[in-house]
Amino acid sequence: MYYIDDSEGQSKDKHLTYKIRKGDTLQSVATELGVDAYELRRYHNIHCAIPDLIEADFKSYLEFLILSPKKSAVSTEAEEKRPQKVSLGNNYKLPFLPGGIKKKYKVHYTTEVGEEIDTLEMNVSVKWLATDKNNFHLFEIKRKSIYVNNEIPDTVMDQLAAKTAEVIYPLKIVVDESGKWVAIYNFDDIESRWKATKKEILDYYEGEVTENYIDHAENALENEVTLFKYLSSDYFLRTFFNGIHVGYTADYTFKNDVFFPLEKEEESMFNVEQKINPFLDESYCIKVEQEGDFKDLAAEFNYGLDPWTGKFNATYLLDSDSYCVEKINLECSMDYDDPIKVTIAIEALKKGQH
Repeated sequence: MYYIDDSEGQSKDKHLTYKIRKGDTLQSVATELGVDAYELRRYHNIHCAIPDLIEADFKSYLEFLILSPKKSAVSTEAEEKRPQKVSLGNNYKLPFLPGGIKKKYKVHYTTEVGEEIDTLEMNVSVKWLATDKNNFHLFEIKRKSIYVNNEIPDTVMDQLAAKTAEVIYPLKIVVDESGKWVAIYNFDDIESRWKATKKEILDYYEGEVTENYIDHAENALENEVTLFKYLSSDYFLRTFFNGIHVGYTADYTFKNDVFFPLEKEEESMFNVEQKINPFLDESYCIKVEQEGDFKDLAAEFNYGLDPWTGKFNATYLLDSDSYCVEKINLECSMDYDDPIKVTIAIEALKKGQH
């Protein structure tokens, strides 16, 4: 099953390895050895050659899995104190390994428009469902426990918005290999739920506000394209599935343009520097930062007026094994006549938290 292998000379310590057999998966081997699959993958990825990195599961050509040797408490403590370098894949790509992920997050938004400040809090669960042969991933998103300005929604508009959430969620989405949300998977289910919810709304609510809400919802749910456009302004989906799992340079950084819906259904472009801290932080997480300024594409048509200015700053803390989000802090602002600023905080809940 496994043996001590020193023929490769991979380190001064002999590595315990497992010979991968036909039909083996990361989870099946973890179960057989009685260890956590994430830990199994984490240790292998630290010590293997770059082409042998495990992503969603074993590569077809991978022959041996590197296992953690048994060490004394003293040596383990010394290793934990030593800075650990972040493992990247081929072409310095930040891997995206969602297989088996099932997490709950506390989400908090603060929106400031001029002197008016509004907050929204909710819990969101993210569950990986499947990965296809083209490395597209299927996720299920659920939302609950929504509070507006620290209170349960009580206005008609707030209640109607809550009804919308009941229609859209559970939401199944398709995410590409960079971790970016690219499509809605369960539009037919959502459309079916809307038919039942619409009847319930018309039976319970009335007036111009309700009529306007129904018209708006009908437009958003006209087809999969219109719903995707509507949900593109959802702060959680755009922040969490931001597509940060791409190739970096040898110094763990690069510059690119990031689009963000600071205002609903309106995209703002920011030219940002994106960088990874080469070493895990004190909580053994991978730190990814995005920082940049608003890119005013209409500046040349402002006829002498000063261009709009704005800032985009985001910090992602990722699990060093699964490369999945543990925490995000994002702040986006624009200096209009009435300045706008959105602050988004997303943090994984610990076991037992609700």
